[in-house]
Amino acid sequence: MKTLLLTFECPPDVTGGGLCTYVQEYINAKIERREPTVILTADFNVHDEVCTYFGCVKVIRFNPSTGESFKHMGHWAAMSYEFSNQVKKIITDGFKPDWLEVCDGFGLGYFTLQRKLCLEAPFTDLKVLVTAHTPVTMIDEWDKKNIYELPTYFTKYMEQFCFQAADKVISPSAFLKKKLLTEFLEKDVPIDVVPNPYETPSASLVPKTEASGNTQVQVYDIPDYAIASRVCYWKGIEHALAGFDLYWANGGQSSLYVYGSDTHYFKNNKSLTETLSTKYSKWIEKGLLKFAGLKEHSEILFIKKHLKALFHPSLFENYPYSVIEHMAEGGLVAASLSGGQAELIRHGENGFLFDPHSPKSIQDAILTIDALDEMQSRSITDNAIQTIKDTCSYATVMTQKEQVLATAEQNASGAAFPFTSGKELTHADAKDGSALTVVIPHYNLGALLIEAIESIKFSSLQDIKILVVDDGSTDKESVIILKTLEARYTNLKVIYKKNSGVAETRNIGVQHATTDYIALLDADDVVCVPYYEAALKILNRYSNVGFVGAWNEDFNQHGRLRLWPTFNPEVPLQMIMNTTNCQGLVVRRDAYLAHGQHDPNLGMFLDDWESTISMVLNGVRGVMIPHPLFKYRIREDSIFRDKFRMFTINYNYIIDKHQAQLSGCYGEMIKFLNANGPNTQYHNPTIPSANNTHHTPASAPAPQHEGGRLVQLVHKYYDSVNQPGPIRNIRMGLRKLGAGQLAAHFRK
Repeated sequence: MKTLLLTFECPPDVTGGGLCTYVQEYINAKIERREPTVILTADFNVHDEVCTYFGCVKVIRFNPSTGESFKHMGHWAAMSYEFSNQVKKIITDGFKPDWLEVCDGFGLGYFTLQRKLCLEAPFTDLKVLVTAHTPVTMIDEWDKKNIYELPTYFTKYMEQFCFQAADKVISPSAFLKKKLLTEFLEKDVPIDVVPNPYETPSASLVPKTEASGNTQVQVYDIPDYAIASRVCYWKGIEHALAGFDLYWANGGQSSLYVYGSDTHYFKNNKSLTETLSTKYSKWIEKGLLKFAGLKEHSEILFIKKHLKALFHPSLFENYPYSVIEHMAEGGLVAASLSGGQAELIRHGENGFLFDPHSPKSIQDAILTIDALDEMQSRSITDNAIQTIKDTCSYATVMTQKEQVLATAEQNASGAAFPFTSGKELTHADAKDGSALTVVIPHYNLGALLIEAIESIKFSSLQDIKILVVDDGSTDKESVIILKTLEARYTNLKVIYKKNSGVAETRNIGVQHATTDYIALLDADDVVCVPYYEAALKILNRYSNVGFVGAWNEDFNQHGRLRLWPTFNPEVPLQMIMNTTNCQGLVVRRDAYLAHGQHDPNLGMFLDDWESTISMVLNGVRGVMIPHPLFKYRIREDSIFRDKFRMFTINYNYIIDKHQAQLSGCYGEMIKFLNANGPNTQYHNPTIPSANNTHHTPASAPAPQHEGGRLVQLVHKYYDSVNQPGPIRNIRMGLRKLGAGQLAAHFRK
């Protein structure tokens, strides 16, 4: 089976740790089975990319920072996007995997899955497996960190989406599976339990000396017991020390060393090592307790061989490799009941289990191990070795995984788009899946309206109907342009009405449309060539998708200003901050009329955002194409610039309007706002709120676009006609003389 594995940790540059160990074992298993494999990992130290071969396994290290994504998104969102670009390159270059596997941490597979589900080639044929190692936001919550801060809050969405969107999810333990389903995921996901692979290395990594010369034996300070993990809350260090404190207070003499890096303690925001050292200073002074800090993996392996037992007191744990390694090497383990390790250990037979919340239970485990004689200890460790052989051998694990994946291929359906939260409506199929009406509200913007219509003409979707609703324009040139356009284009119709505002104007346009799909477009905005065709493919593919958007490019008379990534609107984030290009969506007409009509009471400000909020809360769900296919013009006299002070007033109205539907979300919304500040201060969920602004940034170099040569030529065309200079001056002059209308006739 050909596989492509995405990981942010990969040996030999990184050693130790669960994910890195998994990757090493994965490589070994693939080599043993001679299965063609590519492993893709990030390395910010390489210039472009570096390839290393281990038999049939190819490891590609690439530098994500060479891509454009870091200019527009926070670290992990940008990482995910650059990984997806590399996946596209690998497949295009000829390696087509049977399965792509990605770890769950930081939502690394988010954009690969989003691009697949948005039906972008070559992602559409990918089968994606998410292997659970424990989502980082779940760990952060276990460690008492504030998961409502940006970008952590959005990272959770990314991680959840990966679980929902994957073709298959496997967990190494039933414990982690249960935690994912009950504490992390908001919707049910089929998860199979397959242990992580592990086999004892044939060559020892233990430091050793040569028999000749002046080489000296490396001497280490060996304790009786050790804990080898980060000194953090969820790893149970504090709880383990409560048990050892009881043991020492009752006369116990066995020593304990804690190996691992330090973290801050949530109760006092101080070093947890310092906090525990102060609390248990008397045992440190007596030499019974030592915080030994972070050590080389090889040194830890050596020390572990000489312990009475390795303690693993985690309050929550997936399937710890530190336990598996120690059992496989013939070491004795005493571990917490709360984790996947409890599925390996049979108390008193191949190791020991204790309740991490009971100091007495921990003390009892220590006393039992202290009392073991050599024969008893050997019997337990022999059983431990056999347990790991039976459970984690490459042959056993890889066979189980293949069986699970074969079943997943047979049961593949994918009729619905995987949203992570909220309710979803199912929509009837369109009568004509290629018919689209673009609804354009217009008021005194005739010159810019021509550019909007020109962009529709360039669309790869054929025979688009255009419905312009004029909101009582008073500008004579704009009125002339409307009459000229109406006479010239058979697929364009103009509805004239008295001035009543853009919300009612847009609603009237949708009401008069006759196609099942409509697109919203302001008279001063433009769309890119593939947008409408790509959007209709998604709407025709997924019956639970009600509207489609895309990444947004802000531009003005000087050219492009910035790229604004948009994201599938989820509850309650969409209620706090807009994550969609809501002014340019492609929508099912019936869904818009039922739940998305713009509210005139908002006074032409935030009415488009409120429309998406209303649709999402009523089960009309949306998908954002992760490419900049919509161009939003920033005018000096725009409503947003002129009435930004109205944001809070209208936002209050929106919250009041949807109060009943939001009642279950208020707690989460309050926690989010408390962590990040007022929602007028940020607009990109992938960036920390302190560095995240609504305001238009300075001009930046134009990003590169996907979509082929034609799309790039169209972008160059729009750039050339909008840049200040002779071309624009001639163009605008001809338009004022009426020659622009003649040119439009020839373009038709």
